[in-house]
Amino acid sequence: MGCCAGKSTLVEEPGRPLQQNARSAASKATVSVSKDVVDKKVAQATKTGVLALRECGLKALPAMATAPEAAGIRMADLSSNVLKVLPDDICSWTSLQGLLCAQNALTELPASIGQMSSLQRLVLSGNQLRALPQSLTQLGKIKVLQLDGNLLGPQLPADIFGGALPTSLEELDISGNKLEELPVSVAGLAKLVRLIVARNKIAALPAELGSLTKLQHLDAADNLLTGIPQTVILAASLSELWLKGNPMDRLQLQAMPGFDVFLERRKQRVDAKIEANVVGRIDLSVCGLD
Repeated sequence: MGCCAGKSTLVEEPGRPLQQNARSAASKATVSVSKDVVDKKVAQATKTGVLALRECGLKALPAMATAPEAAGIRMADLSSNVLKVLPDDICSWTSLQGLLCAQNALTELPASIGQMSSLQRLVLSGNQLRALPQSLTQLGKIKVLQLDGNLLGPQLPADIFGGALPTSLEELDISGNKLEELPVSVAGLAKLVRLIVARNKIAALPAELGSLTKLQHLDAADNLLTGIPQTVILAASLSELWLKGNPMDRLQLQAMPGFDVFLERRKQRVDAKIEANVVGRIDLSVCGLD
């Protein structure tokens, strides 16, 4: 738990799993707590390996949080504070596997983040990031990278998802960033299972996405798409495609060669959910299009 306990709001949207509503969390007032409470939590983290500083009203990370004795921290939850920067010495968390820093005021990331070689999950949703450090490509164990709700548009560097990322990244969320196109390096993320690019200004998806043989879920809702490359429809594992809110003709989509094969994959996924008694609404529309 963090410094302030509160209920998590769970929502389910068509084409998306049950997850915490980040926007709801962002609407909560940040509560400032005493330095003594924060210091106690940092000291506790050196024993438990878990740094729980969620909703503490932090404007800066306490210096003792990155002291040598804190090197064994495996999980750090800094969500829902007012952090504008992360210190360069955050790389002292050499054992860190999860860094949750959503709903802050971060405008940039330190280049040293690339030295956090054990990192598997990085959550930066709902900040004010305008760019990403090139060192991000050094993270060779990361599986989940959530960058939604930032200011990364209209473009990202072409190679920002290259380097070591393709060897591990399974989920990438860059929705809500006013992006006008996807970096070509996204198509090189060979382990990618989930790609979420909703709520941007993307007019076309790169045909190279069809080479992502493990991609199962693609959410491109609320963009400017008028069509989908046939290579994407034919992607070997794709069974969830969410396209609502795009100026796209449903009948034209259904007439694409290979769309019937995609529908069969989707049917198998839906049947599996029903057989597993998955709770929640299952959307049966054609990719969310009317």
